[in-house]
Amino acid sequence: MPALPLSEEQLADAARLKDLFKEWQHSQKEKKLPSSQEAAAGALGFGQSALAQYLNGRIPLNVAAGIKFAQLLGVALTEFSPSLASEAEMVAHAVAPSSDEEVTTHFPGLRRVTGDHNQAPVMVAIRMVPEHVRAGITGFEIDHLFEDGGHLHVPRQWLEENDLSPDQLRAVKIKGDSMVPIMYPGDVAVVNIKDKSRVNGGVFALNYKGESVVKRLKYDRREWYLASENPDFRQEPCRTGEYDVIGRVVRFEPRNFKDRL
Repeated sequence: MPALPLSEEQLADAARLKDLFKEWQHSQKEKKLPSSQEAAAGALGFGQSALAQYLNGRIPLNVAAGIKFAQLLGVALTEFSPSLASEAEMVAHAVAPSSDEEVTTHFPGLRRVTGDHNQAPVMVAIRMVPEHVRAGITGFEIDHLFEDGGHLHVPRQWLEENDLSPDQLRAVKIKGDSMVPIMYPGDVAVVNIKDKSRVNGGVFALNYKGESVVKRLKYDRREWYLASENPDFRQEPCRTGEYDVIGRVVRFEPRNFKDRL
């Protein structure tokens, strides 16, 4: 019997997975680590043919394969398949229902997404800032910058609990290591572009001298400073006219597990 065609949701999952896989390959090449489909298939535990069919939407993903991909790529299962993440969570509850820690022990590629009812999507997409957004940008709110930036999916329950809406949020990939050990290169910060009020000790995305940066704001002796978490970086005074507050960081998603372990 010929295989049934994939649903639109399954094809969308495959497309997101393929994009993440390409990002993984690029990262592996930069680190001079194995990046071929052959190497990936070996790490995943199935053949190159199956790998290619998953990536190209020829065969549907299942929970077991999804978790293997999530572990390989260093992302949450929700990043490419919210539906499989929900399915895996239901299975996880049956295996180890008592705590988030126990759930993620059984399913390392899974993050708990919500306890809400199923009448609304458990994950909500927010726009991702393209990596090439750099000098000369005065704010992430310029719409045309986001056309090719993709999306990050965040739990709807988290949005509701914090009274946030997707249109006021942007996701940006961390560059550099000035915020280590809190945020590592490759991690993703979620920025509330509607919250520009400076707060002593808060972490913000800013345009500083023409460059988009993520820093902690500190107020000392009537002066504002850009502070890093990494002690190898010194505080920088930020004077009026030298910077613009883009928004406050309200969440971050770990992506760089290699440097954390």
